[in-house]
Amino acid sequence: MDFNELLGNPAVQGALVPFVVALIAAGLLRSTRLTGLAVALGVCCTVYLTIGWSFESMSATRKLSILVLVTALLVLLIEWFQPARRLLLQAVLALLAGLGGLWMTFGVVRQMESGALLAGVAVVVFVAGLVFSSAAASRDNVRASAGMLMLGLGAGGFGLLGASAVLALFGIAAGASAGALLLTQMVRGQASPSGWTLVLPASVVAALVPVMASLTGGVRWFLLLPLLAAPWCARLVPTDKFPVWIEALLASALALIPVALALVLGWVMQATQSY
Repeated sequence: MDFNELLGNPAVQGALVPFVVALIAAGLLRSTRLTGLAVALGVCCTVYLTIGWSFESMSATRKLSILVLVTALLVLLIEWFQPARRLLLQAVLALLAGLGGLWMTFGVVRQMESGALLAGVAVVVFVAGLVFSSAAASRDNVRASAGMLMLGLGAGGFGLLGASAVLALFGIAAGASAGALLLTQMVRGQASPSGWTLVLPASVVAALVPVMASLTGGVRWFLLLPLLAAPWCARLVPTDKFPVWIEALLASALALIPVALALVLGWVMQATQSY
């Protein structure tokens, strides 16, 4: 297998490459508040390997790639200026993410014969809710990284349920990148500096991929709701009670519970409908 064939392998595109890129970036940024960039860089590499960076046709996947770039820019701006009102910033970022989700899905929503307005509102509310929940629960980077790891992998699973391989790879890339960031903290035995925007790139991808799976892939909308609990489940692990690597494993296991519940229910419903 030559190098080009290797890069064409979905496992390499969606997991290995973003993991390695994010691992290197996380190592370089370990003492800064810019670790959210590691996730954005990992997803950007998957975008490049799968659909490229041409914007001639503004499909939903290309709009998602633009939103990933925007989150990377916001990470730089927000961590540079460090606004004083954290809660207000989280609310504004969540609202912007929700509106970005509406922009991404607008082509699908407007074609609905009925319920287009309700679907548009639901997209904004869900995306904003997941981004806000992720940000509000991200006081500690170990738990935040664990939550984003499971949300990203869950988004990849929803992409597969929705029969979109590209969207699935985007979700897996977000999870793999967050996993790389988590691994650096486990190896060092120390949490990275707690910035404002660690979860922003991963949570945006983790929200938008399931939304598209619901709108275009037949995934029932209520299956997305357990995802909102994943960041809070990761936060249930008490601080300063265990070594960092144990905290990371416990937080990941707790965050996996609602994500796995949603995916299993989705798989069972699809399997039932196929008979």
